Amino acid sequence: MYIKNSLRDIWIVIAAFFISRCQVFDIYPFAVGFFSASCITNRSYILTFIAIMAGTGLRMSVVELVRYGLMLLAIGVATSVKNRMEYNGGAMLLAFISGLMASTVDVGFYFIARGGISPLLCAFEGMLVFSSAMIYSHAIHIVTEDYMKVATENDAAISVILLAASVLYGMPLEIGGGIVLALAFGIFSALFSIYKFGFGLGMAWTVISGAMLSYMTGHNMYIVDFMLMALSCYALQCLIHGGRYLFTLIYVAVYFGFGLGFDEGLIDETGIKAVLSAVFIFLLLPSHMLVQIDSRMAGNELASESSEWGRLVIGRLNNLASAFKRIEYTLSGNVNTGIGLNDVGELIEGFTNQLEREVPLKKTATAKIIDSLAIKGAGVKNLVMLKNRADRYEIYVTLRMNRGRLMTAEAVRQIVERETGLSLVLKDESRTIVSRNYNIICMQEKPEFKCVTAVRRMSRYAGEISGDNFYIGSIMEGYELIMISDGMGNGKPAAVESSVLIDALEELIAAGFEQDMSIKLVNSYLSDKNRGEHFSTLDMLLIDLHTGYGKIYKQGAATTFIRRGSWLELIKSTSLPVGVIDGAVCEHCSKKFYNDDMIIMVSDGILESMIVENKEDYMRELLEDFDGDEPEELVEYIADCIRSQGGNRLKDDATIIACKLIKSC
Repeated sequence: MYIKNSLRDIWIVIAAFFISRCQVFDIYPFAVGFFSASCITNRSYILTFIAIMAGTGLRMSVVELVRYGLMLLAIGVATSVKNRMEYNGGAMLLAFISGLMASTVDVGFYFIARGGISPLLCAFEGMLVFSSAMIYSHAIHIVTEDYMKVATENDAAISVILLAASVLYGMPLEIGGGIVLALAFGIFSALFSIYKFGFGLGMAWTVISGAMLSYMTGHNMYIVDFMLMALSCYALQCLIHGGRYLFTLIYVAVYFGFGLGFDEGLIDETGIKAVLSAVFIFLLLPSHMLVQIDSRMAGNELASESSEWGRLVIGRLNNLASAFKRIEYTLSGNVNTGIGLNDVGELIEGFTNQLEREVPLKKTATAKIIDSLAIKGAGVKNLVMLKNRADRYEIYVTLRMNRGRLMTAEAVRQIVERETGLSLVLKDESRTIVSRNYNIICMQEKPEFKCVTAVRRMSRYAGEISGDNFYIGSIMEGYELIMISDGMGNGKPAAVESSVLIDALEELIAAGFEQDMSIKLVNSYLSDKNRGEHFSTLDMLLIDLHTGYGKIYKQGAATTFIRRGSWLELIKSTSLPVGVIDGAVCEHCSKKFYNDDMIIMVSDGILESMIVENKEDYMRELLEDFDGDEPEELVEYIADCIRSQGGNRLKDDATIIACKLIKSC
């Protein structure tokens, strides 16, 4: 793991080597500050120590090398102890400790070894170590974890620019007897920053690098050259709207144009080597590193003005309105429905809160998603992550394809899933194809489980409709709802009563009402409507497919059986059916279900048709004797057993539902 992290952070080690060459008043505070930053951010500090000692060792005396070696070791130990003890204070406290350790070692060498720098310079070095450690640690965090902030936050941009400036200042002009280094880095970084981050940040770095190169080389025109070239290149790029290769061609043309007509120093041997090296490296960079950052996409904001987002919101509002219309139709008549304005107000408030429950998406994940989609030719306008009413993540990507290409929503989902680490599925309301117009791709967390169900609905009399009704479906994102209702009596009248109960509950829960409130409202309506003369049982199971937790609701319902391997559990009810009296209690319990669990729900007709004294024990024996594992086989097996035992005759309408919980692939 350490080797893997070190390879990922190799740029930190290289930067440490160059920063270790930055000398101010015969001291090296920036090298110490950078080492402190690597300790604060816990980034390859062992290799950073080696790189700094190697860089400073080329320029220091033995005494100075020992002094700085002890200084780095003291800082490493102090910050390590602080991190392990998990004190509060964060980066600032660690940076202060680093500055204090640096000054302490300096003072110790001054008094004990009778050498080193003056006490005043000791304090000055400690202050520089503290401030540079703060700046460098922030820059390392931004580059490695959150580089999108460079385009949107001034402190992030400044810290990264100061880090790059320190690296440039510590670079030698040439190495190996002719390899141009500092000038090539300056040209490359200017080219990269203008292309990726645009005019503001690109111009800021161009001016700084030009000024530093003018100072380092003694060629005072570099600052003017770099600034004018950046302005010219950016203007031409805005007019032509080219990609990486065209932008590189423009930069090279402008560079040689300025060299021929303005500053011949640009096209001497050193200048030509530098620009060709910079361009070569720029063209070899992976595509995902050169995706241009637009400030609109750097934030985690959803564009409310987007027509696609408007379509999405209007669609949801229409669904909500349709649910209320269905409820009104189902609970029609001159009776009290029990639904008050306060209930409706709370529901609408919950709906609007759902749209506003934005949660931050890690900027590195945002950047990687945008980069990966850009490589496929997609331009991202917005990327946002929300939490729905079930407290599950939803991700919305607003994007379009460039140059007339097409992309499937599934391809977008795979990219987002890979970069966020979330297991995702496309929502029904999502577009399926991304075209040249902006489209929203909607994704949600993939449930950990899925339900496989089977049902058998049998009538007491052949050719007559069953008085039982049932519902099986995904009523909310990631939730499975299963209901059985047994209307009083048989045939069509009973079917009408049980149908009203099932339909009303389905519509209320779909509209966003809580289950307890929904059952209470329906019971109030039916008891007022039927005056206790008609009633229906309710057996309801709501399973959270993300966690496996489920709630079982019962009002006058038959026993529910839970089968887990060879173990069986019975869930019984003693409550009154729905519609007998207003305010009747609905019994409920919560259960944790696991992979391969089977939940068997039955209406009274199943148990009543058993010609045995203890019907539940007989049902238990049937389930224990069943050696299959498929819900379809189980319901067929129980139905056959019931029919064969009663001579193919039932004592009541009967329904059986078997639901098996299975881990999602």
